[in-house]
Amino acid sequence: MSWTNFLLALFGGLICWVAWIALAGGTQHQTVVISTGSEQGIYFQVGKEIGDSYATRHPAVRCEVVSSEGSHENVTRLQNGTADVAILQNDAVADERVRSLAMLYTEVLHLVCRKDAGIQCLNDLAGHPTNLGSQSGGTHSLVEALLRFSRVQIPTSQQLNLGFSDSAEALRSGDVDAAFFLVGLGSEIIQDLIANPEFELVPIQIRAVDSEGTFVSERAFIDGFRTHYPHAEFAEIPLMSYEGSPTSPTPSVGIGAVLACRASWEEELASDLVQTLFAHRAVLGRKISLLSGLDEQSSQTQLQFPLHRGAEAYFRRNEPGYLAENAESIGVLITVALLLASGLHGLKKWIDQKRKNRVDVYYGRVQQILDSLGSQGFSNFGDALRDLEAIESTTCQELIEERLDADHSFVILQNMIHRCRAEIERAAATAGRT
Repeated sequence: MSWTNFLLALFGGLICWVAWIALAGGTQHQTVVISTGSEQGIYFQVGKEIGDSYATRHPAVRCEVVSSEGSHENVTRLQNGTADVAILQNDAVADERVRSLAMLYTEVLHLVCRKDAGIQCLNDLAGHPTNLGSQSGGTHSLVEALLRFSRVQIPTSQQLNLGFSDSAEALRSGDVDAAFFLVGLGSEIIQDLIANPEFELVPIQIRAVDSEGTFVSERAFIDGFRTHYPHAEFAEIPLMSYEGSPTSPTPSVGIGAVLACRASWEEELASDLVQTLFAHRAVLGRKISLLSGLDEQSSQTQLQFPLHRGAEAYFRRNEPGYLAENAESIGVLITVALLLASGLHGLKKWIDQKRKNRVDVYYGRVQQILDSLGSQGFSNFGDALRDLEAIESTTCQELIEERLDADHSFVILQNMIHRCRAEIERAAATAGRT
């Protein structure tokens, strides 16, 4: 290899190296903050798995999964911009700065009670210390509304507002006889409690009026509650959901868990996240059984917060465009337009022909005057000139009234009138000399 070729190769390699460094340095990882729940709760697990799948599918994105006190705190983070994505209850109170991405699963209200407390329904809670859930989480607002609807009054002195972990400890220590947990089915904290024979799951139901042993239909009760709390739904804790418990399906109330984001979040990132969610749903379902029921159709329905533009673009990706969707209507309109244009064209031809026929009549009248000038002994030059002027006046008037067109035919008629006038004047002058 010559020195020239060697230097050229070295120079080319140096340029490629500099370009690679520049491109590598220019690749910036974008951080997406996902606000979840307590690190022992299902929100945190779901958020972490979704974040991992998102980062795996999009290497330029780094997901930061942060814990929180629950749904209310997550709403606050979305509204003040400290989080991009969060998991919320569908009944959370938020403003226009929050948008939905997809419905994930249904959370079910679990009422865990000490067996020795003898609690069978919501009415029995009135005489027992009860944890209603942390005020920064979503359990508290649902339970408060449910008790108010049920006309169950627990003295303030017996109401506690503890988070999930502290609530479980209070049950174990005997500080409370009952505690509410709004969690996904299969929750680890419920599993640990129910494994202890001291605790049991109590149905979300109320006792019939003036009856100790009869309860109001659970579904009818929840349907009535929905008139005041529209985002709630009837739910059941299935048979043996927690390693042998409950021994029969336990009626309860459910609230949807929604993957949400701030309204100002980038449309492309939102669309990519929803796409990742459904592309990895088999993997996510194996890791977290609650996500095995993910479905694109149901994930768009009954959402309190409007869909983010990016999520909407993903869900509607297979919908036909405007032209395809309205092809039949557009075809009918085009057909009608063509028929109308054809009809108008035919009408114009008819009108033009009618005007042409009128011009032909005047051609004949002028020609008659010219023919009469050639007759032997013709002397009515004044009458002929008056007839010609009458024709000229009439045709001008019809032109103004648009009964004749100012076209080539009309020009020919005017030329005939001028020629006829000249012939009349010439014939009259000849007759005067004789």
